[in-house]
Amino acid sequence: MTIYVLAILAAIAVVVGLSGALYAWFAVVLHHFHGVAAKDVLTRWDAQLAELSEHDREHLRTHPPVWVLEANVALPSARPRRFHVSYTGRV
Repeated sequence: MTIYVLAILAAIAVVVGLSGALYAWFAVVLHHFHGVAAKDVLTRWDAQLAELSEHDREHLRTHPPVWVLEANVALPSARPRRFHVSYTGRV
């Protein structure tokens, strides 16, 4: 009887572990996709700005469309440094 209970608990643990690993993999891939798509959107935006006159370019840089702002937000942020090295120059 105890062996059956342990076997059921092990099977549940395997299913939960595999589900967690699949969810983590999906989250990482989706995050990477959003970063790549945002870079593509911003590259296309820069190409469109390059074709405009200087006055129109400055106006659109100060008032970008919503999809450009969403792409800026979707870009992955730089990770903060874990170790802050301070060098005073004194020996």
